[in-house]
Amino acid sequence: MKNELKINVAVIAEIRKASSHSNNIWAEDYWMPSAVIFGSVNHEVGDVIRQTESATAYYMGRSEIYCHAKETESYIFNFESEVPAVYVILRRDEEDEHPLDYFVHAVTVSPYEAQDYADPAEDIIERVPMPTKLAVTLMDFIDHHHVDEPFKKRKRKNFKDEPLQFGKDPIYNSSLDKKSNGHVLKGSQND
Repeated sequence: MKNELKINVAVIAEIRKASSHSNNIWAEDYWMPSAVIFGSVNHEVGDVIRQTESATAYYMGRSEIYCHAKETESYIFNFESEVPAVYVILRRDEEDEHPLDYFVHAVTVSPYEAQDYADPAEDIIERVPMPTKLAVTLMDFIDHHHVDEPFKKRKRKNFKDEPLQFGKDPIYNSSLDKKSNGHVLKGSQND
């Protein structure tokens, strides 16, 4: 089995109207990824999947989930959660290249990767339930590639023995003594 796994999924997202009793002054509606479908579907990007009074679901397009054998720890962490999830990242279409206001930027099953997208706080990132077929495929990949690595405690480095390098201030230098208010301070640098 290869060290990589690529899974094609179709993404559904909803545009929901803000409820009138919520006093939401920031937006009249908001986007929320709602589902991923294992495989592909016969829809065009922007097709309405379903519509109610409070929400309209759109087909956002297909995306590829990329998994690597060295990232199995994060996939296991996902499965250890109450409900295993797929993380959908939507990005605003600033250049009018897509038929909808947002497009699928990425889809991942790694909570660590999803967290990386959350740091700038510009994208919409949502957990959606993982389809059963996708879960089975991912579990097979994990079973084949995961290797438990024992915890290794790092040993402290003795900074007193570190050689002085060009452009690097010493962390500790016993030859430097500085007098301050009658006290001798060892390890201080001269100003």
